Amino acid sequence: MTNKKSGGVNKLTLERLNALTDGVIAIAITILVLGIEIPEDHLFSEQGLIKFLHRIGHDIIIYGISFWLIAAYWVQHHAMFHYFRYCNRTIAWLNAVFLFFLTLIPFLAKLKSIYKDEPKVVLLLGLGYIAVSLSLVAIWRYGVSQPGIQRRHPVDSAVNRSMTARLLAAPLISLIAIGLSFINVLVGTACFLAIPLFYISHCLVDARWDSGAETSSSEKI
Repeated sequence: MTNKKSGGVNKLTLERLNALTDGVIAIAITILVLGIEIPEDHLFSEQGLIKFLHRIGHDIIIYGISFWLIAAYWVQHHAMFHYFRYCNRTIAWLNAVFLFFLTLIPFLAKLKSIYKDEPKVVLLLGLGYIAVSLSLVAIWRYGVSQPGIQRRHPVDSAVNRSMTARLLAAPLISLIAIGLSFINVLVGTACFLAIPLFYISHCLVDARWDSGAETSSSEKI
């Protein structure tokens, strides 16, 4: 990670930070599948495939939710860092905090697979997602406050607001999911799927990557 100095601001290149992030996320997203328990006592010749799928169905659902959530966080991280040309020690450490919470997701997913009907486990799962999301918010808010590391300064105000709103949506959805889990665990758990659905596209942020012009107020988040 090469150290550069410009205008009294220490800057580090992004290559190693992004390489570490991609590697950690790739490992986390891969080991999720290990949380799917195979019932060793299942006899396919007698009990069949349908019953087997029914027995592992809950684990598959948790795997799918966790997979797409981690994928969504990776997409958001990638979009955020496209606005930065460099990083510094603060961003590097904030990114480490993001990775710390993200790597807890496979553990929390396994916990949810074991205690599938326990709303307090959904609470732990939701708190984990909230921590990941808020760490992304911290990276973004700090990054846009540092003109020395941005590709363009200042970051378009509409982009700043839109990105912040998207990042804060995930904690809000998680809180809703936690609340619903105490009424119905299945509905509360499924509610987490709204997070990756919310991140499928972000037209404003994508369109402004290489543009310095102001965005009209009519453009939507």
